[in-house]
Amino acid sequence: MKKFIKTITALLCAAVMCVPFLAACSPDDNNDGSNSGNEQHEHVDYVSQCKLDFSSSTKKQEVTLRKHIDGDTTHFNPVKNSKLQGCNNAADFEAETAPETTKGFAKARYYSVNTPESTARLEPYGDKASKFTKSKVENAKSIIIESNDDKWNIDSTGERYVLWIWYIPGDAEDNAEYINLNLEILQNGLAWGSGTYDQDNLYRDYAIGALEQAIEEKLVIFSGEPDPDFYYGTAIPVDLKELRLNIEEYANKQVAVEGLVVAKFNNSVYIERPYTDDDGNEVCFGMQVYYAFTVGYVLDVLSVGNYVRVVGSVKYSDYSDCYQITNIAPYDYFDTEGNNCEIVEERGLDDAFKAVDIEKYATDPNYNFEVTKTRENEDGEKEEYLDTVTISYKQALLAASLSFDNLYVYDTYTTTAAGSSKGAMTLYCRSTDGTNTEVQIRTEVLKENGVTVEASRYAGQTISVKGVLEQFNDNRNGWVYQVKVHRPDYIVVK
Repeated sequence: MKKFIKTITALLCAAVMCVPFLAACSPDDNNDGSNSGNEQHEHVDYVSQCKLDFSSSTKKQEVTLRKHIDGDTTHFNPVKNSKLQGCNNAADFEAETAPETTKGFAKARYYSVNTPESTARLEPYGDKASKFTKSKVENAKSIIIESNDDKWNIDSTGERYVLWIWYIPGDAEDNAEYINLNLEILQNGLAWGSGTYDQDNLYRDYAIGALEQAIEEKLVIFSGEPDPDFYYGTAIPVDLKELRLNIEEYANKQVAVEGLVVAKFNNSVYIERPYTDDDGNEVCFGMQVYYAFTVGYVLDVLSVGNYVRVVGSVKYSDYSDCYQITNIAPYDYFDTEGNNCEIVEERGLDDAFKAVDIEKYATDPNYNFEVTKTRENEDGEKEEYLDTVTISYKQALLAASLSFDNLYVYDTYTTTAAGSSKGAMTLYCRSTDGTNTEVQIRTEVLKENGVTVEASRYAGQTISVKGVLEQFNDNRNGWVYQVKVHRPDYIVVK
C-alpha cells in the first residue's frame, strides 16, 4: 500500500492537472448540482450516474461471494452458464492462463481503490472500509465482476484479477440497476485512488469525481480526524486466559501476551498456556499469531520452543471464525514503552502436544473460569469485577497443541486443484476405544526428501497424530473442528 503522504501528494498533483479535463468532461457537470465554479459545494452522486453497459466489449461474469478479505479484495465463485447478458465467461477461470493458485475462482482486487489495511497490518479506518465492503457483497442479490478492458487482467501479485464490482442490494426491487461498488467506496471516503487518474481507467471521470469530492467533503480517511475504532495506545498487558475469555474487550486493540510457541506454519505461529478451571480441571488455551509481512529479529523471537511475549493487535478472522493476534510490530531497539516481542525463556516442546481425553473430546463438556472484566459504574466510571465465563472443551483448545492415539483412518481426501494446497490431505478418523469418536485431520502439503506424502500411506491404518486444533468451514457440513498437521513425522502409523 502506498504511503498516505505520497498518495495525497499524487492526488493533489493529478487534481491540478485534471481541472481543465473535468471542466469539459465530468459527468453531468452543470446539470446535477455539482460544483461548477460556485463557492458553495453541492454533493454529486457519481455512483448513481455510472451505469453498467452489458453490450460493451469488457469481460463480465456473474459471481457469488466465496470469501471476504478486506476493503479492496474479495474472492468470488463464477456462476457457470449465467443467464445474464454477456456473463458467460466462467470457463475463463478454469483456463490454462488462469492463475494456478486461484484456478476455478477469482481473487478480485478492486480497480481504482486502495483501502487502509485491516488484515496482517492494521491501519486507521481499515476495519471500517472492510466492514463496508463486506456488508455490500454479503447481502447482494446479484454480483457481476467486470474487467477494465476486453480481457481479464492480473495484478502484480500474479494471483488477483483487477476488477470492477457491480451489485444489486439484497433488498432492492426486481428491476433495480447494478451499483458500482468501487465508486461507492471512493465516494464514501473509504479509499485512496489506485489507478484512478490512469488514462485507460474505464470509469475515469466518475472515479476522479467521487475521489476528489470525498477529499473536498473531508470524508472518513480524508477527515483529518482519528479513527474512533482504532487503538492508538501502547500495548495492554493481558494474560492469555483473560484474553481468550474476554476477547471482545480487546478486539482491535494492541496487547502484550505470553505463551509457548508450539507450531509455525502458513505465516502463523501458535502460542499456548495451560490453566486450571474452578473445579481443578486442566485446560490449555491457545492463540494464533499471524505474522505475515513481519521481518527481521521478530521472526527469530517467534521460533518454535520459545516462551515469548507477543505484541500485536487482536483481530477477528473471517477465515477461521475466531480471533487472532496480527499486526505484529517490528522490533524497535529504542523502544521504552514495552511494545517489542521478546523471548522470555527457551523451553522446548516437552510440555506441548498433550494427549486428548477422547471422552471429553466426544462429549465436549463445559468448564467454568473466573475472569476479570470491566464495566461502567453508576458514576460512568470504569471498574473491574470478577465474572465466571463458561467455555466448552473444544473451544478452549482452539489454536492449542494436542495429540491423539489409536485413530483409525476410514476415509481420505486429497486436494487436487492446482496451487499451493495441491497435495494437502484430509484424514477422516474414528477412535478405536469403542466410542467411535470422529476426529478430522487436515494436513499441510507434507513432504519427505522432497517427495509429497500421499494419503495411501494412512488409508485403512491406525495412527497417532500431533497437531493444532482449528475450525474450518468445509461448505458441506458448516464449521467443523479439525487437527491441523504441518509435519510428516507428526503422523505415525501404528
